Amino acid sequence: MNDKSASNHPESDTEIQALRRRVAELEQTVAALEQERDVFKHVVHHAPAFISRMTPDGRMIYANATCERLIGKTTEQIAGTNIMPLLYPGDLYPAVQEYFKIAAEGGDVSDYELTIESHTGERRVLAWNSYHRFGADGSLQEVVSFGVDVTDRKREEDERRRLQEEVIAVQAATLAELSTPLIPISAKIVAMPLIGSVDAARAQRIIDTLLSGISEARASTAILDITGVAVVDTQVADALLKAARAVRLLGAEVILTGIRPDVAQTLVNLGTNLEGIVTRATLQSGIAFAMQQG
Repeated sequence: MNDKSASNHPESDTEIQALRRRVAELEQTVAALEQERDVFKHVVHHAPAFISRMTPDGRMIYANATCERLIGKTTEQIAGTNIMPLLYPGDLYPAVQEYFKIAAEGGDVSDYELTIESHTGERRVLAWNSYHRFGADGSLQEVVSFGVDVTDRKREEDERRRLQEEVIAVQAATLAELSTPLIPISAKIVAMPLIGSVDAARAQRIIDTLLSGISEARASTAILDITGVAVVDTQVADALLKAARAVRLLGAEVILTGIRPDVAQTLVNLGTNLEGIVTRATLQSGIAFAMQQG
């Protein structure tokens, strides 16, 4: 009777076989998904980056192995615990509060750098990128963070920047020295040939170099040669007069050389008062005059 019933319902047998095949296919799919899930879980857990899941108030949901080493505890030990005061103690806490405030408002926190303190007391700088899960009401429910330790890179950048600043400072000092060279002519005579433009900063260097050079050499005469100064304007004329007055206050004499006809005309048109300053057309004639005076 049973055999007769089964033979009377061939469609049922076919449907059962189809269902069995479908179940087998689904089981294979589930197994593949579980295997893939396990691979991803392994990758995430053992990634060199700091990966964590937290509630908006800082309670830990998950921490990968790298994060656990930083904290000094396993996920199971700290699950549900607010670890913010632990990782961001004292002066570090306001920065992470600002981070979560920006995240809660849906702001950009990509590559957001925060200084974190490990359980050993070492401070490291981490660049965080986060995924924020919001609830139906729009409130922040969970923060999934991916942090990369950039401490060493930043140290290298700071060191590179410091070295660059040192090089620039040395170059600037060298250029300043070359732009205002003080040449000893004799025991009592120094000369400063000026080349290029004279701005306010260089004018001050001229005065500083002259005064220190005259003081150290105990010179009685300083020759300022402006043959190489392409443009003589009010600023240059004022700089020369200031330098001359400063030198005379030290009891030394100033000889101004290199005054071309066009420069002389410019100084006259500017109403420059060169009274008390000896002028000569060339540096050679200025040196000869100074030697005669000596």
